[in-house]
Amino acid sequence: MKVEHWSLRLRVFLFFAFLAAAAIGAVVTGLWLGFGRLNVPEAADGFVFAGAIAGFVILGVVTWIWLMFDENVAKPIQKLSGGMLARAHADVDEALNEKTARYLGDLAPAARAVTENLTATRNKLAETVAQETTRLLEEKERLAALAAEMPHGMVLLSGLHKIAFYNGAAGDLLNADHAPGLDHSIFDFLRSRPILSAYHRLCTGEGGDGHVLPLTVATVHGGAVLSARMRLMHAPNEGDANPPYVLTLDDVTADLATHAEREKLLSRLFARLRPSIASVQTTLAARAIDEALRSDPRLDRALISEMEKLTEDVLVLDAEYEATKADWWPMAQVRSAELSDALTAQLAADDIPLASDAPEPMALTIDAVQIITLLAHVARNLTREGGRALSFLVTREESGGAMLALGWSGDPLSVDTLESWLTEPLDVGLVDMSGRDILDAHGTEIWPEFGRGSRAVLKLPIREARRLRRTLGDGRRAVTYDFDLLSRTPSKELMETPLAELSYVVFDTETTGLLPSQGDEICQIAALRLVNGKVIENESIDQLVNPGRNIPASSTEVHHITNEMVKHAPKIDVAGRQLHSFARGAVLVAHNAPFDLEFLRRHEADIGEKFTNPVLDTVLLSAIVFGQSEEHTLDAISDRLGIRIPPEARHTAMGDTIATAEVFIKLVRMAGEKGIVTFGDALTEMRKHKRLLQDANQDEPA
Repeated sequence: MKVEHWSLRLRVFLFFAFLAAAAIGAVVTGLWLGFGRLNVPEAADGFVFAGAIAGFVILGVVTWIWLMFDENVAKPIQKLSGGMLARAHADVDEALNEKTARYLGDLAPAARAVTENLTATRNKLAETVAQETTRLLEEKERLAALAAEMPHGMVLLSGLHKIAFYNGAAGDLLNADHAPGLDHSIFDFLRSRPILSAYHRLCTGEGGDGHVLPLTVATVHGGAVLSARMRLMHAPNEGDANPPYVLTLDDVTADLATHAEREKLLSRLFARLRPSIASVQTTLAARAIDEALRSDPRLDRALISEMEKLTEDVLVLDAEYEATKADWWPMAQVRSAELSDALTAQLAADDIPLASDAPEPMALTIDAVQIITLLAHVARNLTREGGRALSFLVTREESGGAMLALGWSGDPLSVDTLESWLTEPLDVGLVDMSGRDILDAHGTEIWPEFGRGSRAVLKLPIREARRLRRTLGDGRRAVTYDFDLLSRTPSKELMETPLAELSYVVFDTETTGLLPSQGDEICQIAALRLVNGKVIENESIDQLVNPGRNIPASSTEVHHITNEMVKHAPKIDVAGRQLHSFARGAVLVAHNAPFDLEFLRRHEADIGEKFTNPVLDTVLLSAIVFGQSEEHTLDAISDRLGIRIPPEARHTAMGDTIATAEVFIKLVRMAGEKGIVTFGDALTEMRKHKRLLQDANQDEPA
């Protein structure tokens, strides 16, 4: 390592070591010269003894001065520099503690004045920037909301086929063994050949309308077939031969299956009709030319039998057609909350109050205009018949569908009256469509039931509904992006890659105890993704894990996880596989990583994957930045960096993960000021502190 990278304490120690060696060397030299002139043995012995005493005294005095200098100068300067770095690069607002460097004269007050001025200037600048960017942020949020609500999946990819943007629909379509993430390769989710072929054709100008090309691609695990459109963001040029591109995705798996079933149904129909019709035609032709056959009762019976079989087959095929024809009607996914709000708004226009609720976020596969029009039509008729206090509820069915319930206070509704309402034409943008037609198109039915007390209810089941997964706090679907990924250059060797260009997964575990070798197991896993130095809020794991053993009360007191909470949670093979997929292609980050990884690596055979990701440890990074003599607990580092961990979040997997992520981001910035820029730099420096903690990388990362 270069001399300029040596720590201050090491330099001070070497200075005093040199001073002691030089002084002792001078004494030894003087003794040697004086000893050569002595002839009396007794005087020579006393001379040597005096020199030895002098040497030890010099060594003791220099050592004492070094200890005092180290304690009152070197250490305070190191703490002062660490504090200044924290305030310069980690946004710490807390004032420097001048007592730390009380023996350094005016240095500590000057450092405090500089950092306070820096903080004030930064706060003023931040306030100005915040005011100037408010309008841009609002526009960004509007655009993000629009993209998130698009029914088709949208993915923006770099020329290296890495994800830089995806909306909620794309997150649902691509979700297989793990959810998509920024900087993940699209080939982790979709088969590569169609995408690479289409991209090559567009880049070489061989395909499509301008820079657009349709294609069909299957998911990696073959669970879905997607119809896609690829559009280049711009034409290839000398500066960017591999331009970014957009994939618009639509799941056509069900449509293809429905089309295939319809084709099979038609094939069966024609296969059955052809021989029967041919037989009937042959029989009729024979009767027409032969008088004897016209009066033959056996031919009549054969003809009647054939017609009966043909009629029976047609009825069976007709029943199959009726059962599946709703699948052929174009539907879209509508959120249950939106359906509830739309019905309430439509009835409000007629001054009909409606109490509506959709307690569980779901996406219903329906024609929203038709269903809302039908329910509003029925609600208006109920009001005219004396129904009052109308309510509407959307609930999930165990079968995987949903149930729409329209309730009211008043007399129950007869089936005949309801049926008469269903025959009336409704305005849904199509000619001559009644309520009955809407129900047939959705392959469903509506019926009246007695409710609780004096209430009655109409129930309308929806065949397809699924829980919404990727949502924001207010229930909106999420959009995730980082457009800086579009300009990222091809990855170098890991050891040469700058820390700022790597993607990270910060994780933490809660366990039944501290001794995996004696049977302790993981009972909770949490993880966050970091890309371009930022936490990706929509990409996280917070999973309870069934440890397969009892959680001691002493452990529950720490992390508040009980045996009842993990009873139905997945075991480590499932949860570990989820974490492994989530961390694909990323550097793992943890506080005291060897502890957490030991629990995971013991179960690699059950998980079916090995945790060979490169690893960075915030304990060792803190030692690099603040020195090995400081305390390096998560609480101590957070306190030095001005990070506040809520007491209720401490010793929870996600709470500690969030704190570790914030600590890591600030430590990386500060390490950069010490010349630690690449992953190789960080790994080399971490391994110098193995006395404090062993590096968790199993082998030299490639």
